Amino acid sequence: MFSHPKKVCMTYLQHMKLSLYFSYILAKGSVKAFIHAFLPDNYVSSTSDLVIETKKLLESNGCK
Repeated sequence: MFSHPKKVCMTYLQHMKLSLYFSYILAKGSVKAFIHAFLPDNYVSSTSDLVIETKKLLESNGCK
């Protein structure tokens, strides 16, 4: 059971915390993208910023 965290060199708790953080930042990004759809001058770079933040998180966690 729960073999995935070990495959990515994390404990269950580390993996859970990181996954919950991803969920939080993606939900926040979704709200910003929704607002941007109607008010294009708001959150102009939020999606690009989210991609950069996500990439950094993936690179700095798990197996090195």
